[in-house]
Amino acid sequence: MAIPLYIRKEYYRGVNLSDKSAHILEFHYKGQNVDVYENGVCVFHLEYAFESKFRVNLLNFYVPDFTLRGRGYGTVCMLEILSQFRKKQVTMVKSPLGYQMAPLGYTGPEQYHRLIEGFFLKTGFSISGNGDMALQIIA
Repeated sequence: MAIPLYIRKEYYRGVNLSDKSAHILEFHYKGQNVDVYENGVCVFHLEYAFESKFRVNLLNFYVPDFTLRGRGYGTVCMLEILSQFRKKQVTMVKSPLGYQMAPLGYTGPEQYHRLIEGFFLKTGFSISGNGDMALQIIA
C-alpha cells in the first residue's frame, strides 16, 4: 500500500563532509526514491517504502561511486533524509542489515556488517539484538 508523503521534489543543501570540506548537494525526491547529486553526478541513492503513515522501511541505499565511499556522503545524506522524514511526522525508520543488501565492492559479510553497523550507529539508529535490523525512533 502506497501512502503519499509530500517532500519538496528538489532542493540544495550545503554540507561539510568528514574531511571538513564543504559541498553543495542537490536532493531529488521522486516517488519513494531519493537521489542526491553534486555537480550533476549522483553521490547517493535511497529507496524506501511506507509500512504505515508514520513508519518507513529503507529498502536500498548506496553511494554509487566507489571512490566516494567512506568520505561522509552517505552519513550527511541519510541525516538530511531523516530530517525530512521528521518534518513529515514519520516516527520510525527501519532497515534490514543482511548481506544481500550490500552493493558490489565488499569483500564479504564480516566487512559489510562492520561498516554498515558503524554507519547506522553514526546516523542515530540502534541495532537489534540479533544484528539483523537497524531501527531509529524519530522524536
